[in-house]
Amino acid sequence: MVQYEKLSKHTGAEIKGVDLRQPMSPEVAKEIYDIFVEHCVILFRDQDLTQDDLVRASANFGRLDNPGRPAEFFPSGMEKMNPKVMLITNIREDGKPIGALPDGEMWFHHDTIHRDMPTKATMLYSVEVPTYGGETVFSNLFAAYDALPDDLRKAIDGRMAINAYSFNSTYKDDSNAVAARNQAIHPAVRTHEDNRRKAIYLNRLMSQQLVGLPEDESRDVLDRIFDHIEKDEFLYVHEWLKGDALMWDNRSSIHARRDFPADQIRLMWRTVVAGDSKPE
Repeated sequence: MVQYEKLSKHTGAEIKGVDLRQPMSPEVAKEIYDIFVEHCVILFRDQDLTQDDLVRASANFGRLDNPGRPAEFFPSGMEKMNPKVMLITNIREDGKPIGALPDGEMWFHHDTIHRDMPTKATMLYSVEVPTYGGETVFSNLFAAYDALPDDLRKAIDGRMAINAYSFNSTYKDDSNAVAARNQAIHPAVRTHEDNRRKAIYLNRLMSQQLVGLPEDESRDVLDRIFDHIEKDEFLYVHEWLKGDALMWDNRSSIHARRDFPADQIRLMWRTVVAGDSKPE
């Protein structure tokens, strides 16, 4: 039986005694996957992975997708990466970032909610981390939905939302973002494929408007939803150590990045597990 410890009241579980370099039986992978679905985020500490190790480990939990951006928007460092691995770092060469999402804070978001078929899960592995800052913060949107005030629940149940993202955006209307923009319309409340629980499927960075509501009313509802889902009671704050591998469920959680020193290196490798079906 796989051993684990909860990381906070609602969000996150640390998986004990698993070396992701080693082959994983289908039975163990299923146990870990079930823990992942229940807790939205799972952590493996003290890993020592190559890019190929990370790809093999991620594939225990589903079919891997390609990094979520067209090749023409890849920074230069991607040329040296496994095609299934995205480089996220603030390292620069000739003044230009060699990786994606290089600097600073990033607002709460679901990965790839701006695509018609969003990814199921993301795994992020820390190769080098700053001495402080750069934490990743997660919110459990099952718990947030269960705790919704009645008026907000009525406002979003059964409603669709427009989600959009410009590459490398870290906040809404980011002037430094790449101009290319993807957009998709999804339910504001998502029913999870594995456990049929409902989760809020909106986030501050990418959710633009609720379909069928006047712009002012939509903005008011969304702002209240964003404030609700970012409450401390739903959060787990992950302070990165070198060798951490963290996987989160993009169907039932959002995450954000806190700022970190610009003169210190933060270098991460990222893989994504493809979605099985469109949000419902």
